Amino acid sequence: MKFNASESSLLMFPTLICQIFNVCIKSPTPHFYHGTMKNVTSVQGSDVTISCLIEDIGKHMVAFIKDEIPPRLIAFDDRIFRQRDKYEIIPRVNNKEWILKIKNAQAEDSGGYICQVNTDPIITKTSYITLKIPPTVSRSSTPAAVEVREGHNVTLICEAHGNPSPTIIWRRADKQLIRFNGATGYGSSVFNGSTLELIRVSRKHMSDYICLASNVPPIVLPQLPVVEAIIGSFVRLVCNVEAWPKGEFKWEFNGEELYENDRMIMEQSVQERYRNIYILEIRELNYGDFGVYACSVSNDYGKGSGEIQLIEAPIRLDNNLITEGSAFSSEDDEDSYHNLRSIFPTKNNHNLNNLDTSTDKHYDVVKPTETDNPVHSHVPLYKFVSYPPPTSSVSNILRPDQKRTLGPRGSSSASSFNIISTIIVYCPFILFFIISQHFFN
Repeated sequence: MKFNASESSLLMFPTLICQIFNVCIKSPTPHFYHGTMKNVTSVQGSDVTISCLIEDIGKHMVAFIKDEIPPRLIAFDDRIFRQRDKYEIIPRVNNKEWILKIKNAQAEDSGGYICQVNTDPIITKTSYITLKIPPTVSRSSTPAAVEVREGHNVTLICEAHGNPSPTIIWRRADKQLIRFNGATGYGSSVFNGSTLELIRVSRKHMSDYICLASNVPPIVLPQLPVVEAIIGSFVRLVCNVEAWPKGEFKWEFNGEELYENDRMIMEQSVQERYRNIYILEIRELNYGDFGVYACSVSNDYGKGSGEIQLIEAPIRLDNNLITEGSAFSSEDDEDSYHNLRSIFPTKNNHNLNNLDTSTDKHYDVVKPTETDNPVHSHVPLYKFVSYPPPTSSVSNILRPDQKRTLGPRGSSSASSFNIISTIIVYCPFILFFIISQHFFN
């Protein structure tokens, strides 16, 4: 279809009016959401995703570009331009979010990625990917076997690569001290550094020397994930930590950092230079102490943490589990009841000062059976159990679901049985006596 000059002028008229009076209706300009295209840190070999959120995209198109020289186009809108086995555009649920997935990320995939919108002018946002690469030790730095004459010096070199740059330590396989200056010179169980120099070696230096390269965050392992304790007692929470550099350690309770006081004592035991045991001892335990305790350590390579749950332990007397609301029965007196009250205190008696220490009872710590603790049966927990001596008088403590079974003493069923047996035995003699008296009379 062709337009003449007059028709073209008519078509241009609305545009001229719009520009002169500035009354044109403009579509909103696309812009990036605040906080989109965040930097990503991941582990080598994992899949990494980059999210680009754009508001008011309209009919504009989005492209992902690798930020290198020269820039490399990866995807335009939903189309992958190269390495389809490496990259993927995840289908978006709305018209605002574009997600680029990088599969099996390797060292060469690190760097910047640009999200670009084809506006005029073009707008861009860049995200950087950092990959943590496990350390690898170079085999060419030092031969696997080294021979040296006694009295001479020897140098062992260990080179390792990774991201972040790994820390290197040396130790002997037989766990003996590494002597740096002769057979009787000063030494250490662990040497830090890539170059280990031994002066005037002797036959006492003969061993396998192990080079360890590490760039992982600290490892924190609670000794027990769940700990049970009773009111008024003291408890020790233990965390095992492996970290180098040593880093900063702290205890937290329900999200708040703990500090030493009269009831809380913090201890540390050094096993090796990179391995430590941290202990939190809580004395005079009360209800407010139950909850989740966290032990954490952080150094240049990251942060490691673990959790320990401290809960109230049920009490067991005479091999029966005692919980609040349990039934109680005594055949002799109320002494056992008072002993029970002293061991399982009420909310107004949160101590063990009244614990019965007489010779008729003693208290030991034993492991619970699997049926006693079905939820945490895999955890080696400990509970207080009462074992009466063989000669002691014992009151039976019943669980709520148990029924009282009376024994021979004071037993109504036993008495009835005895009476019936007596009647059956003596009945013939009584009948014979009555008949004989009647006959002779």
